[in-house]
Amino acid sequence: NPGGTDMEVKDIKINQLIEITVDEEDTDYKNLPSRIEEVTEQYFHISVPMRKGELLPLRVGQYLKINFVCRGRSFMFKTVVVNRRLNPLPVLIVNKPAQLQEIQRRRWVRVPVKIELRFRKMADDGEIQPFEGSTVDISGGGIQFVTLDAVEAGDILELEIDLPNSRPVFCRAKVLRVLERATKKGQFNK
Repeated sequence: NPGGTDMEVKDIKINQLIEITVDEEDTDYKNLPSRIEEVTEQYFHISVPMRKGELLPLRVGQYLKINFVCRGRSFMFKTVVVNRRLNPLPVLIVNKPAQLQEIQRRRWVRVPVKIELRFRKMADDGEIQPFEGSTVDISGGGIQFVTLDAVEAGDILELEIDLPNSRPVFCRAKVLRVLERATKKGQFNK
């Protein structure tokens, strides 16, 4: 699926909570709560958002950005209002998108990059053990890396990261979590 996400349009179901933003410069209509009321082969029927007790006057032909959260991840798609219906409840009928875009909602954007690194675990007995690995991604808040060597959540590491065209960066880091543990010799821990 484009964008590297395993969430697909067909996974969006009735009662999915969404936020609507009118896709225009200087709009006052941003992040308006709504939900999916009906799903057909080509369209989503979404509840007309309200403000101060009034239905918002969104017209046929209006371009919208729809944001939603599913399984702890944020997604967005753009669409257009193709029809409106008032009964039995006011809905906007919008085109289903061809694809979804996953939205990064972190304080720091993760940059996927493979950079060689070395690290030493600070052992309780003061012994320093050298290991190697490579980054999966880097952000302002940390790194994700793979290694053939065992690390545990809570380990304190001294890292040496070989940045391209620059001097190595040295820092101290705490392992917050181990995502995948190697089950066979030669597999990577992540």
